[in-house]
Amino acid sequence: MMNFRTFILGLAASFGLPWLCLIVIPTVQYQHLAPIAYDKEKDGVDFTSYPPANINGQGQLVYIREGCNQCHTQMIRPVQLGLDGWYKGWGEDQEARPSAPVRPNVLRDYLGEKYALLGVQRVGPDLANYGWRAPDANALHQHLYAPRSVHEWSNMPAYPGLYKVQKIQGQVSNRALKLPKKFAPPAGYEVVPTPEADRLVEYLLSLKKAYPVPGQSAVAAAPAPASK
Repeated sequence: MMNFRTFILGLAASFGLPWLCLIVIPTVQYQHLAPIAYDKEKDGVDFTSYPPANINGQGQLVYIREGCNQCHTQMIRPVQLGLDGWYKGWGEDQEARPSAPVRPNVLRDYLGEKYALLGVQRVGPDLANYGWRAPDANALHQHLYAPRSVHEWSNMPAYPGLYKVQKIQGQVSNRALKLPKKFAPPAGYEVVPTPEADRLVEYLLSLKKAYPVPGQSAVAAAPAPASK
């Protein structure tokens, strides 16, 4: 009887403690978070509070529905034993040699988001700071409609359901996608984004989680890059 009770208590602790530490405590902490004011002199930024901007909530719902979070993470993790951390181009600085490595994400980066889409695997690149490196909206629409029209090697699925193939009435729409011949619609037709496609693109362009934390410069907040 004693061994059985010990087994049950051990089983409860094995599942209960991780659930408490990984789910309950972070959730309670997140619910009590609020924006932090920037000190322009100390922080060297022109924003009033951190985080300075919210993501596009409607576009996030499209992102979730289309399963984008199954292949893309939105979390820059700290370097641990040199196994993870930042990569070139993941932050605001898009130079070949960034002046500072992008900092790892913190809980407040996701403030204002209904869902924090941390993701589970990086089949595609991390998108936490995609808004810094994304092309313009038109190029992004092309990428979503026909990824292989941008990169032949792409394994990203296409999302034609977010676009409308319609007959050209008079002049070509200024919203029509400029597609290579191989991916273009039949003669006399054009491809235009639906409102859902526009919301998704707005969401992707709003992903900028590399803003400096108040009282902590981007350099100080970021770990030293792992040696190659």
